[in-house]
Amino acid sequence: MVKVSMPLETRNRLLTYKNVEQGGESAGFFAWLGVLLMLGTSTLAFALDLKLPDRLNIPAKHFHHIEKTAFLALQRISDRIVAVGDRGVIAFSDDNGESWQQSEVPISTLLTSVHFPIKDKGWAVGHGGSVLHSNDRGHSWTLQLDGRQVNELQLQNAKNSVQKLKEEYAQAAEYEKEDIRFAIEDAEFVLSNAKFDAELGPANPFLDVLFLDDQKGFAIGAYGLFVETEDGGQTWKSAAKRLENFDRYHLNTFAQLKGGAIIIAGEAGTLFVSYDEGRQWETLYGPYQGSFFGIQPTHNDGEALLYGLKGHVFKTQDAGQSWKRIQVGVETSLTSSAISSEGDIIISGFSGVVLLSKDQGESFTRLKTKGFEGFNGVEILKYGDLMLVSDEKIQKLNAY
Repeated sequence: MVKVSMPLETRNRLLTYKNVEQGGESAGFFAWLGVLLMLGTSTLAFALDLKLPDRLNIPAKHFHHIEKTAFLALQRISDRIVAVGDRGVIAFSDDNGESWQQSEVPISTLLTSVHFPIKDKGWAVGHGGSVLHSNDRGHSWTLQLDGRQVNELQLQNAKNSVQKLKEEYAQAAEYEKEDIRFAIEDAEFVLSNAKFDAELGPANPFLDVLFLDDQKGFAIGAYGLFVETEDGGQTWKSAAKRLENFDRYHLNTFAQLKGGAIIIAGEAGTLFVSYDEGRQWETLYGPYQGSFFGIQPTHNDGEALLYGLKGHVFKTQDAGQSWKRIQVGVETSLTSSAISSEGDIIISGFSGVVLLSKDQGESFTRLKTKGFEGFNGVEILKYGDLMLVSDEKIQKLNAY
């Protein structure tokens, strides 16, 4: 077999385009990577010429027994549950999960997150830099943004930043020029990354989406992807330069706490907070240098639980300024959470782990489950039932 000689940066990017720690990688991606390895491509450009299916232009296939499909996230909106997952599949249930219908979706990429800020309007995000929108409670969806457009946004922003700094340098006093020269070097590095992404195509995924209302929203993802809209998704712009994320760590999750603060969490202990609806962001010194996969606000102002790799759970009561460790008695990755109207908190994860707290996250007990299935998402239903999604199916669990 011919050895692969693609650049190291390219190979690393392909292998780690999504946190391996999270699991749930798309089979299609690894099939693509396998093709590259067997062909022994000498350059990435050659690989990009392969006539691979463009899943951003292929509608999601309809499946029988949709409840047995792989799902990554779900949300309960009043009496409806909406779940998103593999191959662009979105399903919804109006009878507490007893039966499911499949939505009309114009793409077939892996979907990673869904958020309905109000009952009728929702957004879903996923691979290929895709952002989908529904205005009929998830019955049908339209594509608002894709990775090609995201790459162009980032490339244009990077070019503008370099140009602006060069103009400042030309007008600056001599004592100011050294600092500006360093800033230009940093900006040119960002531009180089943006050009690389544009050449690679729509490869980087969005991992989470959050809307503050039906107009203002954000999407975050791999390699520091961060975009925002103020008109319900009709137009989008890059917001990545607002974060001090020079190493382009993956941004895995975010949430708005009661009181208004928004916290972003990601790999390598990455944490940011905004107290003004996302206009400005402060870098937080995290309590743990491993990856975070979820944030669960409580019903109290400025209070939330932060959780992730190897069973780590932390609690803040001051919107991220300080954290304390919550011992939960497990060492597996925790991936998703939900809170009931009474304040009971569920955190689920890999190896069949489902944890329940009835004291605002101060302590947890482990619920009994069958097997060691990895749970990707959880919602609390009526009558104490839980709805859990995994790579295998949608299922119910009685928590009380």
